[in-house]
Amino acid sequence: FCLILEQSVFAQSIDLSHYFARNSSQAIPQSDKFRPLHLRYLGYDNLGQDFKILLDKGDTKKEDLENKTYIEDNTQTLLKYFFIGLALPNEKFWVNLRPDSPDNILDPDLEKTDIGRIFLEADLQLKKDTSSWTSPQNPEGKAYWDKLYKKGGELFGNENITIPTITRPWIVPNEIIIREAPDNAYIYKATLKVMLEEDYLRGTKDEGRETRINYSFNDPRLKELNEYSTQLIKETIIPKLTYEVNTSKRYAPLRQVYYSLILAQWFKQKYAKSSGENPYIKLIDSGSLTLNFQPLTSQNPYSKETYFKQYQKSFAEGEYNLSEPVYTPMGQSIRRYMSGGMALEAAYSSSAVV
Repeated sequence: FCLILEQSVFAQSIDLSHYFARNSSQAIPQSDKFRPLHLRYLGYDNLGQDFKILLDKGDTKKEDLENKTYIEDNTQTLLKYFFIGLALPNEKFWVNLRPDSPDNILDPDLEKTDIGRIFLEADLQLKKDTSSWTSPQNPEGKAYWDKLYKKGGELFGNENITIPTITRPWIVPNEIIIREAPDNAYIYKATLKVMLEEDYLRGTKDEGRETRINYSFNDPRLKELNEYSTQLIKETIIPKLTYEVNTSKRYAPLRQVYYSLILAQWFKQKYAKSSGENPYIKLIDSGSLTLNFQPLTSQNPYSKETYFKQYQKSFAEGEYNLSEPVYTPMGQSIRRYMSGGMALEAAYSSSAVV
């Protein structure tokens, strides 16, 4: 391996199968902008079976860059993500934290790797951050609920109702710009985006796992109210979540994985049809999590159930459960806000207000 460090001029850089607890105060996630060390370039000499890689040092501290052990360890980690990306078929790269699917959380092969853990951490964090941004204790959340209550009043008048709002955010690939040469690839730009599940699945095909949406409402007014809530989330919350996913330190490990997997995709497309005894080419889509007798599996075992239980707890108890008096010409009423779950026929809701 030939390793080069570069300070890139670019500002920033899951379900990848198709391409690839906040405290009670519910404070808005503070900006913790950070660009991690990540793979930027990969070259490969097929005859010599040699790799050349370039690392973008990002915001890594100078003392860490001067620490040989630190660089070696992180380089091996980023390459491990790359080789996992080679070994596992594309349809393996997904995570599905939802309270009604305890047996369909993570692909069994991906579960054996650190990428599986990072996907779970990012998905759980995204759901908590979504809750934080919708909290009525924050300006954005207060504006969201005020508009939602106003719309509810227009549809239902003075009826005492429960307002169901169903939001399932997903992290998916966004813009990727790569410069390719016969034996190398350089990533100019790679960003992620946050979408609501319904928008994502509308443009994709189910590839064998449970992804259908069955949100049903007995009252068409509730359906209209939920659609209005969805539009508010898209306009006000999703852009903030997308910014956090692409810049925040909380999601830095996910972005490191993302860059490595992009280069793995390039390598797959370049060499998948090659033949011979080359161990790296033979690794492509083999499902083998061993390379040159070295394991690609996680050396620090984790349990997907740990993350599922955290999400289940958040969903059942709510990330916030608040109430406030509201004075209207008709008198005083009490609003209650909850971010969590509720039964809604065959559907489920990840955010609701009672």
